[in-house]
Amino acid sequence: MNKVIVQIYEIQEPREAEKAVELGVDHVGTVVLDPERWKQPALKDVVRVVADAGAKSSIIPLFCDADTISRMLDFYQPDIIHFCERLPLGRERRKELDRILSVQRIVKQRFPEIDSMRSVPVGPSGDDEGEELFSALPVLEPLCDWFLTDTELPAEDERPVEGFIGITGVTSNWDIAAKLVERAKVPVILAGGMSPENVYDGIMHTRPAGVDSCTLTNARDNKGRPVRFKKDFDLVERFVKEARRAEAALSGLRPDAGAV
Repeated sequence: MNKVIVQIYEIQEPREAEKAVELGVDHVGTVVLDPERWKQPALKDVVRVVADAGAKSSIIPLFCDADTISRMLDFYQPDIIHFCERLPLGRERRKELDRILSVQRIVKQRFPEIDSMRSVPVGPSGDDEGEELFSALPVLEPLCDWFLTDTELPAEDERPVEGFIGITGVTSNWDIAAKLVERAKVPVILAGGMSPENVYDGIMHTRPAGVDSCTLTNARDNKGRPVRFKKDFDLVERFVKEARRAEAALSGLRPDAGAV
């Protein structure tokens, strides 16, 4: 069993990045919110701190213009560019999907040295068969060095960031994630409602290359609601320890042992 990558979003300050790496986080994720104000010195410091510590940096742009993303990558020089637009799946929507992926294709051609991660949509637990996602793998895989499974809520539910998937705090369908791990030609990171309480079971069930947490390792306000861009490092530490516990358990299993 290889090491299980632990990835934590949204870390926007260098002191939080330093603390995350000290606790054993492997991938430190940041988010660039605004295509007009994408140049943020604090985020550049995050990338530097992570590199100096021997970990990897990942950046999500919440915009889809290839030229702006290219300028952003020239400035930050992260290890990973992470695309998380909602993907229109199904054969009848393939042209729309190709249009979205064209940006990723341009960026990958311009920056072959930077890994490309793509969030792929998985419904909430018990709510998705995954066949549309699996049918799109031949289109997605050539553009991606990593997949990240994240929870896509139904259209009638409120989505946290319009046009993008993620930061729902809702657990995704682990059965679909496990099938993706088996079928995909690129490593898969399990995300969607991952917390210190469920990360061990999620790893044991799906056997992913890594796990990702954002919402459920965030600090909470006085009403118990997650605070974006502020981590609770007690939760981060527990998350890392539980991921390492699962990693150790899997290392002790026979190669042909079934999933828990």
